[in-house]
Amino acid sequence: MHNFNQLLPHELAQLPTEADILQYEQRGWYISPYVISDDIIDAAVNGADALYRGERNRNCPEIIGPANDQWSQNKVLLNNEFACLQRSEIWDLVSVPMISAIAATLARTKQIRLFADALMCKYPANNQDNGVFGWHTDKAYWPSCTSNNMLTAWVAMQDTTIDMGPMYVIENSHHWDLDNGLKQFCAHGVKDLSLLEDYLQHSGLTYRSVPITIKKGQMSFHHCNAFHGSAINQSDLRRMSLTIHFQDEKNAYHPVFNESGDRIIIGYDKICREDEHGYPDYHDPNIFPILWNEYE
Repeated sequence: MHNFNQLLPHELAQLPTEADILQYEQRGWYISPYVISDDIIDAAVNGADALYRGERNRNCPEIIGPANDQWSQNKVLLNNEFACLQRSEIWDLVSVPMISAIAATLARTKQIRLFADALMCKYPANNQDNGVFGWHTDKAYWPSCTSNNMLTAWVAMQDTTIDMGPMYVIENSHHWDLDNGLKQFCAHGVKDLSLLEDYLQHSGLTYRSVPITIKKGQMSFHHCNAFHGSAINQSDLRRMSLTIHFQDEKNAYHPVFNESGDRIIIGYDKICREDEHGYPDYHDPNIFPILWNEYE
C-alpha cells in the first residue's frame, strides 16, 4: 500500500488540484496527465496476451462468477475481471502509486481498496451487437455496496482515438435521479447507444456525452453512478484498456434482496472470504487489498 510520503515531488505536482476535484464532483469524470510509464503498460499488455492464452503466474482463487474470457477468433470483445490477481504484470499496473493517489484525492478519502479490475480488449468490428459495450453505471452492478463515493479508473494501454470505440461518459449523470426509464439503461445489455440519448432528449434532461480519447499512459476516472459505455472499434487496431474499480474507506457490504426476496449475490461475493456474520467481506485483503492508506 502507498501514501503521500512515498510520492516524489513531481508526482505530487501531478495530483488533482482542489479545482480539479470540484470539477470532477460536478462532471463525474476526470482525465489525468501522463503518469504511467510505457514499460509498465507494455509489460501489462504482454501479461494480458499470456492471460488470453490461459496462462497465470499468480496464485489466486478460481474466477467463478466474474467474466474471465480466453482469446477466440470469433470474439470481438474480451473481458477478464480480476486480471491483476492472475498476472503479475497487470498487478504491477494496478498497484502504480499514482493511480490510487489520484483516486483517493478525487474521492476525498484517506484509504483506497481495490474492488475489482477488468481487462477489456476490443477488436475491430462492423457488427454493433458484438462490438458495443452498452450504457451502464458501475454502481448498478454493486447493489450490495454501501458507498456512493466509489470510482473507476480507465487506463489506456495504447493511444486511444475516436475510431477505436473509446469509452464515453455522460457528464453530470451521476447526479440524476433514476426513474424507471433510466433504470433500463443501468446495465450494459442495451447495445443501441442512441436509445439512451433519444430518451434523454425526450425527457428534457440536459446532457453531454464525452468521448475519452487519451494517450497511452493517461487515465480517466469516473464516478460509480456516472453513465458510460463504448461503441464499436472501427480502426484497424485492437483497443485494450484496464478498468480499475476502487472502494473508498467507508464502503462495506450490506445485504440486498430482489423482488422475490432472494439475497442478491454479485460475482465478487463468490470469491472473497466471509465476515463474522457469514456475509461477503469487502475488506478481504486477498481479493480487495488496500492500495492507498494515509493512516500509515
